[in-house]
Order: sequence, then C-alpha cells, then structure tokens
Amino acid sequence: MKAKNLLIILYVSVMALISSRCANEDGITYSVTDVSSRITGFSNSKTGPGAQLTINGTQLQHAQRIFIGNEVILARNFVSQTESAITFNVPATVGVRTDGTLTDVLVAFPGSERAFAKIEVVPLQAVSSFTPYSAAAGEIITLFGVNFDLVTAVKLGDVTATITSQSATQLKFTMPSGAPTGKITLVGTAGNTTSAENLVSCTATPGGDCLAGVNLNASFELGTGDNFDNWSKFNGGNYMVQTSVASEVFRGSRALKVVRDGSLASGEWRIQLASDLIDTEAGASYTVYMWAKASTAGGSLRVSTNPDAKYTGNQNVTTQWQRLAFTFSPAAGNAIATTSTRVVLDFNGNNTAVTTFFIDDVKLIKN
Repeated sequence: MKAKNLLIILYVSVMALISSRCANEDGITYSVTDVSSRITGFSNSKTGPGAQLTINGTQLQHAQRIFIGNEVILARNFVSQTESAITFNVPATVGVRTDGTLTDVLVAFPGSERAFAKIEVVPLQAVSSFTPYSAAAGEIITLFGVNFDLVTAVKLGDVTATITSQSATQLKFTMPSGAPTGKITLVGTAGNTTSAENLVSCTATPGGDCLAGVNLNASFELGTGDNFDNWSKFNGGNYMVQTSVASEVFRGSRALKVVRDGSLASGEWRIQLASDLIDTEAGASYTVYMWAKASTAGGSLRVSTNPDAKYTGNQNVTTQWQRLAFTFSPAAGNAIATTSTRVVLDFNGNNTAVTTFFIDDVKLIKN
C-alpha cells in the first residue's frame, strides 16, 4: 500500500512539474528574458476583430506565437513572417474596448525570450449592404453598416474614392474614374475590411445593369414633391409618393415609394404609374428592368403597356433589393405591337397584402 501511495505521489509531482513547464513555455508564470526592444511598432495604431495586423521590429523570424488579450495565434497561422515583420489576422473573438484601454500583446520566442507591447482593440468597420450595385464614374455609392466613423479612406482595387459624407452607420463616396469591378475596401485606423459583394464598375464591366434604358427619368431623380417627370399616375395616385431616405433609394437620391394598405379590390391596375410615350419597334423584344424591395413580403407587381395592353406575369417583391425583369417578346406572346408605347407599372398584385414597395431605376431595354 505504501508503495502504491508513493507511486501516486510521484505521478502527481511529475504532472505538476510538466504543467509548470507548459505554463513556463507560454511565458506567463515564471521569469522571462524581456526582449521587448525587438518590437518597434504596429502597422496600425488600433486594431479590431478580423483585421490584419503587422508587428514590425527585428529578429522576429523565430517567434513561435503571439498572444493578443486572451487569444493566441500560432506561427503556422501567421500570414507572413520575416526578420523584420510578422503579419497575422486578429482573432474574431478578441475582446474590444471603447474607453481607450490598451490590450496586452505578447510575442513568444524559443526559450524564455518574450516581447511585450500594447495596442488598442476597438470594434471594426463593417459593410452590411450598399447601393447601387453597379455605377459609372461620378455616381454616388451609399454604404450601410457600423463603425464607419473609423474609416479614413475607401478604395476599389488600387483606386481611391472620394468620401462625400460619413457617419457611424452610413458612408457615401463617389465612384472614381478607372475603378475596377471588385469588393469595396474600407481603410481604417483599426485595419482594413472589405464588402462581401462586388461593386460593378460600368466602365470596366459594361452591360447588364449598366445599360441605359430608352425611357426618360428611369431613376425618378427628376420631379417635384410626389410627382415624377416623364411619369404619370394613372390610378391610385395617393398611394405613390417619392422618398429620399437613403435605405429606401437604390440609386441616386430619390425613388418611388408605393404605400399599400390592403384596402383596394383585386386588380393590379388599381395602383398604376405610366411612363411618357416611348418610341418602340413593333414586334421587337424588350425587357423592363427595375430594382425593387418591400417593407414586408407578400405583395406582387407586374408590367403592362399602353395603348396596346400587353401584360407580363406578376412577380413577388422581397424585403431585399432585387433586380426584377419583365420581358415583352414574340416568344412570350406579348410582343409590343405599337411604335409609340407607354411602360405601365401595376402595383396592386396580391391586393390584400399590406406592404410598402420601394422602386428605383426602371429601364426599358431593347433585347
């Protein structure tokens, strides 16, 4: 029995020694050789969860791991490592502070060598959405998200854009000349972030949503009050107003807002906006494109023509911006039959659905 107890005591002692050695290896619980002079600075004065950060200095090529707050980044996960710099991604789970308190950074080298520094870890800017999704040089892009007050520059590829307005949750910039199609990069004091989706440059990638329509005032920018130049309210005019709220506008500064209260009888035509007459080729194929979203799902809309009364099917409108397409063609059996045609937007589909439509950038394009 005594022998067994002695073995247990010996085992516990060995494990305690191993645990102590592990703790020592992390540079936390025992005396270390302070080599903090190897760190000369950071690529940014602040950082944030998910940001890429570079530690600059000397003799950094042998660093084995980096601690930032309570998080650790192993050498195998470094983005790059040289004698003078280590680049790594800050863990998304790192704690952030908004009161200016600095977070400890520890760089662990072989043996007992440890370098210590501090950096401010703050919430990082992030894009939740933007409009429009395509733009020509000079057009205004609106970003929605958080922490935009940290942004110091906006870039598309290597081209820097001009910021025209900026708050914590909304940022506007002008599409720069020569910008490529690609993700939007936000440069900030805490690091750079990018949008999840590409912004299409109409200069670099012409076609698609970049094509101009044959109708006038497709973007609803022109008009006074709740009226729109080159468009007429045929039915249910009181349900159609203009909006200049940034989250309700897809392109530019003004859009059409259709407020449906569910009180109208069935008939898509009961809320109806019509363009001025447009020169068209009878029998040719045309598509009406528009950007649309709804406050609540459930309603639908269609497009018809006047005076020849051709119709498309209804399409449901979701709560996210989507580009809807309505085609008139011989193959579909609804080809435009006149040489002077109005595009008519019929908004009362699923008439009992209570919702609000936001409509922008309505274009008639010849296929």
